Amino acid sequence: MRIQKVRVEGFRLLQDVEIMLETGSTVIVGRNNSGKTSLTDVFERFAGDGGAKFRLEDFSAGTRKKFFEARELREKGEDPGKVLAAIPKITITLTFVYDSAAPSLGPLSAFIIDLDMNSTAAIAKVEYAPTLPTLQQLLEVSDPPEGVETNAHFMRHLKEAIPKTYSVQVCAIDPTDPGNVRHFEGTTHLAALLQCNLVRAQRTLDHARHGDADVIGKLLSTLFKTASTPTAAAADQQLAAQLKSSVEGIEREMQSEFDTMLKALLPAMNVLGFPSMNDTELQPETSLNVDALLSDHTRVVYAGTDGVHLPEGYNGLGTRNLIYMLLQLESYHKLYRARPTRPTTHLIFIEEPEAHLHPQMQEVFISQLNAAVGKLSAKYPDEPAWQVQFVITTHSSHVANAAPFEAIRYFLNQQPVPASGRQTKVKDFKKGMAAIPADDKEFLHQYMTLTKCDLYFADKAIMVEGTTERVLMPRLCEIVDKALDEEHKLSKQYITTVEASGAHAHLFYPLLNFLELKTLVITDLDAVRSAVRKNKKGNDINVWEKCPVADGDRTSNTAIREWFRPEAEKNQEGWQDKPAPLIDLPTLLAKTDAEKLSGYRRIAYQIPEIPNSTVCARSYEDALVLANPDRFGLVVDDDQADNAWEIAQDLPKSETALRFAIREKDWKVPRYIGEGLKWLSEPPPAAENPPIVPPHPAGAGELPA
Repeated sequence: MRIQKVRVEGFRLLQDVEIMLETGSTVIVGRNNSGKTSLTDVFERFAGDGGAKFRLEDFSAGTRKKFFEARELREKGEDPGKVLAAIPKITITLTFVYDSAAPSLGPLSAFIIDLDMNSTAAIAKVEYAPTLPTLQQLLEVSDPPEGVETNAHFMRHLKEAIPKTYSVQVCAIDPTDPGNVRHFEGTTHLAALLQCNLVRAQRTLDHARHGDADVIGKLLSTLFKTASTPTAAAADQQLAAQLKSSVEGIEREMQSEFDTMLKALLPAMNVLGFPSMNDTELQPETSLNVDALLSDHTRVVYAGTDGVHLPEGYNGLGTRNLIYMLLQLESYHKLYRARPTRPTTHLIFIEEPEAHLHPQMQEVFISQLNAAVGKLSAKYPDEPAWQVQFVITTHSSHVANAAPFEAIRYFLNQQPVPASGRQTKVKDFKKGMAAIPADDKEFLHQYMTLTKCDLYFADKAIMVEGTTERVLMPRLCEIVDKALDEEHKLSKQYITTVEASGAHAHLFYPLLNFLELKTLVITDLDAVRSAVRKNKKGNDINVWEKCPVADGDRTSNTAIREWFRPEAEKNQEGWQDKPAPLIDLPTLLAKTDAEKLSGYRRIAYQIPEIPNSTVCARSYEDALVLANPDRFGLVVDDDQADNAWEIAQDLPKSETALRFAIREKDWKVPRYIGEGLKWLSEPPPAAENPPIVPPHPAGAGELPA
């Protein structure tokens, strides 16, 4: 039994989102302020130990207007049921899947209300909403004081009224008939159904700034409390009893000898006439309890040499963070085992596990998390396995890329809509990337893992051909920024640069569309011409060979050819197995800026430095030469394009990149890159996500670059 799907409505940025959960670990990624923390918060409010506590500010911006609509309906005398239905709510809907042949379904049984023998789903809905008896208290407000706007006065009233009039309501919904609903009194059934715990991002491990150097040690007290409960595992109860017995023995010894010596420290009160005949004598009594002993007087230390052990705070933050998380998981695991009735599933949120961990440890964390579950369950061989699902929120490309595509959920913070403000859209990789061929998905995943690509967290992206452009990109952006206003400067935006050759850049197109990530694809024109060569047998064969643009017929660049593949071809069956058609150079050079756009992407390849000129570069190096002829001793004449191409052949790429990135000042950015970066600096389009089109298979139909 597990949670298959979660739907959250009306909570902060999560106005209406649906998230599929994996059996083991689901990884939530996305830019800052995209709603990742809101997901953990809403579960903690509903399923945490403290009970649901929401404020007016927790309601999604797009739903708060419903308070005014409900008030208007009430003032018009509408039916109270209709008014109640109009009021905004905060809701979590959980879809569980189960094995109908299981001997016992435990707490989930109460939520299975359908009569379909083939159905293996159950739906639980949890709402934070008012009831009919509290409707008047919620919407009835006194007249605003003089000078106070009516709506503002009503909102102030709601801030106080919501905690008093809203409550948590739990019900079961028939998956085969949504109209068939079973309501439960209170939240007892929810507590039995789901155990939810959170390992927070702020773990106060840095004692130098937060003052608590024994965060890990204090977890021992929690573990003891759990082991002491009557429903804990027998081995845990036995260990807790032994600890308690040991402390009681120490306590008896202290009361016989230690307290006698301590009595001598009491002041000689008899000189003041105390005790009198009617008073009893004072004497000290020292008592201990295991909880206080573990919480306040027990420390975790690291074994050292010569009997000198290092305090907890002396170890690195990364090691302490990992130990802390493992102990937290063990603590939550024991709580699960100690429940009188085991919940249907145990949901654990882990926020930012990468804190203080070096990259290799971050990558190992995801892969070893499920293994850790197996080891913890192995301690209880006679009991069922730990039914736990993890939801991990992260800002680390190392953690994200270590997870399989199918486990990733991308939170996209959409552009503000006037009527409803900002809200989160959840992109499910399992669904959205299904149309991409398996080989291409494997390439993307391996590439992103090897290069630590952070496309999941960037606001915008730049794809470049090779190392030269990647090294120079910060400098190129800096030069372009000089002509941009403060609002659009590239240096103020989080832009990631991805290095992918012209033969592989097209594989990223569906991923970029899926992420709705504004991306500039910078590639080379790669002019080629038809030529005849001798093969090894001495026979003439037709080939395409590199050449200057003026002498070329076509482009061999796969990224460009796939970009402009005719839409009519994509409607034909098996088009992915066919190479994209070659495109003649005049057609490419005549493309307009609008034709170079595709959804959230724009392609940039070499164009003449001077508009309407025929002088054009083939690659980045000769484009740099043509844009800065004085830096390379290039004579500006009719042969400058050919001469620039010849100069570029002898340029050492790494040395040239470092020269223009560091030493050269006030040089000119090639026109095609300058125009592309200016486009990238502007806000992303508000259009809907373009359809995902499977790319051309890697390696098919490639020509020499």
